[in-house]
Amino acid sequence: MRKTPCILFVLFVLLLAATSSATASRILTVPTADVTDDTLELDFHYHRNISSLGAQFGFYPGLSAGLRQEFAPDGKGQLYLTLKAAIIEETQSLPGFALGGELSFNRQHLYAVASKQLGMPGLRGHIALGLGRYSRGMAGVSYVLNPVKVSNVPTTSVFMEYDGQGLNGGLVAQFSPELKANLGLSFGHGISFGVNYKAAF
Repeated sequence: MRKTPCILFVLFVLLLAATSSATASRILTVPTADVTDDTLELDFHYHRNISSLGAQFGFYPGLSAGLRQEFAPDGKGQLYLTLKAAIIEETQSLPGFALGGELSFNRQHLYAVASKQLGMPGLRGHIALGLGRYSRGMAGVSYVLNPVKVSNVPTTSVFMEYDGQGLNGGLVAQFSPELKANLGLSFGHGISFGVNYKAAF
């Protein structure tokens, strides 16, 4: 059963290689207030022994919707309808603000999230609160280490977050405007990793 996340990860990477612009819809698990228009976002995610495949489409300015399938070790994974609406766009003086949700037949996770650059360039903070998995609150910060890609070295960011259960930290490598990958550590729960691909229309 433990081989399943690795197999799904390899299949997803192959899919990205066969198919062929950069805010993030979340850090690792903490959502952000960013919503991209006319963009299809595909991702694979492995965190706290649960893997997931998702697709999110920005179908109208400030609105996105999609599906996310979770695969749990006990076989009780959930299929979620995911929605997000940007309410306020981030400016120099005001944080961005969005409402979102992950809805299945027997579980509903709803949240409000604010995102803001925190003084120095490349440093952003995010805070979310809501119902379900968001009821304890979530918060995170990310910082871009090298904003300009040099040679074959991808643009790299570091992040730290509290996801309502514990602390996570790690690195995000942006290989191109379309493709990024993250590698993190969920303290007390092992390694987390994921791949994200965006296609603009």
